Amino acid sequence: MPSSEPALPTSGATLHFGPSRRFELQPAERRLLVDGQPAALGRRALDLLIALAERPDHLLTKNELLDRVWPGLVVEEANLQMQVSNLRKVLGNDAIATVPGRGYRFALQPDGAAPAMADAAVPEPAPAATPRVANHRLIGRDGDLARLEELLQGGGCITLVGPSGVGKTSLARAATARRSARSVWVDLAALAHDGQVAGALGRALGLQLTGSDADAPAQLVAALAGEADLLLVLDNAEHLIQSCAELAALLRPAEHVTLLVTSQVPLAIAGERLLRLEPLTLPGPESNLGDGALALLVERIVAADHRYVATPAALPLLRAVCAQLDGLPLALEMAAARVPLLGLQGVHDALAERFALLTRGHRDAAARHRTLHSALDWSYGLLGPDEQRLFRALGTFAGGFTLDLAVALMTDDAGARWDVIDGLAALVDRSLVVAGSEDPPRYRLLETMRAYALEQLARSNEVASLPRRHARALLALFARHVVGNPEMQALCQAEMENARDAIAWARDHDLAIAAQLGACVTLVTTFTVWRHESGNWLLALEPLMTEPDGLALPAEVQAAFWTERARIGSIRRQADAAAAARRAVALWRPLDRPHALLRATLIWVRCVQVADAELAEACAELQTQAAALPDLTPREHLGLQGALVQAALMRGDYAAVVTGREAEKALAQQLGYADAVDAAESAIVNNLNRLGRHAEAAERGRALLARVDADGSGSNGNLPWVLGPLLDALAALGRCAEGRALVPALFAAARRFATPVLVPPLCGLAEAEQRHRTAAQLVGYARRCYEARGATLERGEEEGLTHALASARAALGAAAADALVQQGRLLDDAAAEALMIDPEP
Repeated sequence: MPSSEPALPTSGATLHFGPSRRFELQPAERRLLVDGQPAALGRRALDLLIALAERPDHLLTKNELLDRVWPGLVVEEANLQMQVSNLRKVLGNDAIATVPGRGYRFALQPDGAAPAMADAAVPEPAPAATPRVANHRLIGRDGDLARLEELLQGGGCITLVGPSGVGKTSLARAATARRSARSVWVDLAALAHDGQVAGALGRALGLQLTGSDADAPAQLVAALAGEADLLLVLDNAEHLIQSCAELAALLRPAEHVTLLVTSQVPLAIAGERLLRLEPLTLPGPESNLGDGALALLVERIVAADHRYVATPAALPLLRAVCAQLDGLPLALEMAAARVPLLGLQGVHDALAERFALLTRGHRDAAARHRTLHSALDWSYGLLGPDEQRLFRALGTFAGGFTLDLAVALMTDDAGARWDVIDGLAALVDRSLVVAGSEDPPRYRLLETMRAYALEQLARSNEVASLPRRHARALLALFARHVVGNPEMQALCQAEMENARDAIAWARDHDLAIAAQLGACVTLVTTFTVWRHESGNWLLALEPLMTEPDGLALPAEVQAAFWTERARIGSIRRQADAAAAARRAVALWRPLDRPHALLRATLIWVRCVQVADAELAEACAELQTQAAALPDLTPREHLGLQGALVQAALMRGDYAAVVTGREAEKALAQQLGYADAVDAAESAIVNNLNRLGRHAEAAERGRALLARVDADGSGSNGNLPWVLGPLLDALAALGRCAEGRALVPALFAAARRFATPVLVPPLCGLAEAEQRHRTAAQLVGYARRCYEARGATLERGEEEGLTHALASARAALGAAAADALVQQGRLLDDAAAEALMIDPEP
C-alpha cells in the first residue's frame, strides 16, 4: 500500500523571500518563519510551499503538485486549491500566481535559489521520434485514420481538431507511426509562452538556434530548407495557437516539410486543411460490439478485468454508458477502469457525479488527461472571460439550442448580438460546442462538457439569473408557434428538452411563466411523441393554479392555462375536462377576447362525454358565439366543425359523424393541415365501423396507415387512432391473420403514446379468433386502464367490450368469464402484451 507521507526531494538549503526577506523557509526542518516566528501551516501546505519555492517563477502543473504533495493518493483538486489559499493568507495574494487551467507559479524570488532560467533554455529532450504507439488498437477510427493519411500525403499544414479527450494525439501517433519518412514530434503542453515553440522544435530536430526567441522561427525555417520528406508534429497546440500559426505560415514554402498540428482550435491560416475529430459513434438500439464507442468501452473493461464478458443482457447498460459519455474516448477509458470495483451498473449510476468517478487515467498520459476534470480545466482555462461566461451559460440548455436562443439567454441588447455570435463561433472552433449539420444549425454541448459548464456556473454569481432568462427565451419561442407552419413546428419540437427544464424551474420560481409555457408547449406536441409527457407537465401545474398564487395570476394567464388543460383532458377523455373548460369560459367571458372565448367554448363541447343537458348548453353557447363573430378564421371554422361533429358522436349519430368528418377533412386539406387531415380520416374509419361498413373502413385504414407511418418510425401522434379502427375492421371481416400482424405495432404505439385506446380493438381481435379466455381478461385490463387514467370509454368502445364479454360468457360460462375479467384487472402492461401474443392454452 503506498505511503500517504510525501517524499519531496529538497535541497535542505534555507530560502529567504518576500518584502524585507521576512519569510524564511527551512525545508530540512519543514517549517516557515515569518518575522522570525513559526507560521501556523499544516504539513500539506508546507510540502506545497517547498515544491513551489524550489522552482521559483516556474510553472508547476496541478497534476505535478498533486503527485508531489499527495504521492500515491487520489485526491480532489479542491484540496490543492485550499492549500494554495492557506499559503496566500500567510505570504500574500501575489506570492503564488495562478496559470488558468494549468497550475501555479511561485512569484517570489528566494535568496539562495538559483535565478529561474528563461523558459526557452529549459533542457528539452534530444531529437524526438514519434512517441510509442499504445499497445491497444485504435478503435472506431479507421475512416479518420485513412483520411488523415490521405491529408498527410498531400503535404502542407494539417490541423487535427477536436475536444479534449477525443483522441487527437492517439490518432496522430497512429498515422505518424505508419509513415516511413522521418518524423519529429513535440508535445507543446509543457510550454507556457508563445515564444518557446520554435526553440522547442529546433531542439527536437537537434538544431542549435542562436539569438532571441523572436529570431528562432526564421532560423528554424532556414535550417529546414534542405530537408526532404519531413513530418513535424506539434501536439497540444491550443494554448500556443498564435506561434504555431506563424510558424506554419513561415513553413508553407518548404515543399518537402509537412506540419501536423493537434489542437482544440484551428490555426486559421491560409492553406490549412482541417480534420475535425468527433467522438466515437454511439451504438444504436440493435448495435453489437463491432466498433465505435461500444467496442472501446468493452475492450477497456476487459483490459481492466480479464474475467469480464459482455453478455447480451449487458448490452443495454453498455449502450447507456456510451451515450452518457457522448462516445468520448478519454471518458470511456476512465469509466472502464472503474468497472472492476463498482460493476457496470455502479458505473452507470455513478455517472451523475462523473468528475469524481472519472479520475483514473493512464499514468503515461499527459498530466491533464489523468482525470477528466483536469482535461476540461485545461480547455476552460484557455478561454477569455467573456468566452468562459458564455460557455457556463450554455450549460443551461438541455439537448441543444439555436443561435437565437443563445442570444436571448445572454443579452437583451440587440447591439450585443454579434458579441454572442462571435463567442459561440470561438467555442465551436475550440470544440467545446458542437454545431449540427441542420440549416440553420443547432448547437449542443456534449453531456460531459455540459456537466462541467454547470459546475462552473454553480460557482459563479450568474446561477440565479440564467434559469429565468432560459425560461423566458423558451416562452418567447413557443408563443410564436402557429398551427400548420411546419418550419415553426420543427423549430419548437426540437426544444422539448429545454421546455421540460424551463417548466420544471418555473413551477417552483415563476408560476406565470410555467402556466404560459406549459399551455404553449402542449399545442406544439398534439401530434408528436411528446404529447403525453408534455400533457403531464401541464397537469402537474393544476394544483398550484387553484391555490392563492395561481388565483392571483392575471386572468388572461389563468384563462389560457385552463383552456389548454381542458383540451388535454378532452384528448385523454378525462371526466374532469369539462369542469376545466367551464372554468376557462368563465375566465375569458369578461376579458373582451371573443376569439379566445370561442376556442374555449368549442373545447368545452369536445370535453362533454355524454349526450346530456351540459352538451346541449355547450353547443348552444358555441352557436351563439360563432354567429356573433362574422370574421371567423379558417382555423376557427375547422375547430367549429370538429366540435359539432364530436357532439353528434356523443349522440350516437354515426352517419352525421362521417359526413361531418368528411367536411372537416376537406377543410383541413384546403388549409394544408396534414395532421388534421389524418385525424379526420382516422375518425371516419372508426365511424364506418360503427355503421357496419367494415370493408370500406379496412381499405381506407390500410391507406391511412401507409401514409401516417410511411417511414416506419411509429412517431406520428395519430398512429394509435389509425391502428385501432383498422384492427376493428379487420376483426369484423374475419381477417384475423392480417389483424394479428398489427399487434406488435399496437402495443408499441400504446407504450409510446401512453394511451389505452388500443385495448378495446385487441379485445375484438381475441373475440374474432375465438380466444375467449384472452378476450375476457383483456376486458378487465381495458376497464382498469381507463379507470387508472380517469378516462371515459366512448360509446362504440363500451359496446365492443360488452359484446366481447357476452361471447366469452356464452363460450365459458358466466362465472368463469367474470372471474377472468377480474384476473385481467390485475394484469400489468407487459403481462397483457404477453397474453395477446402468446397462444391461448
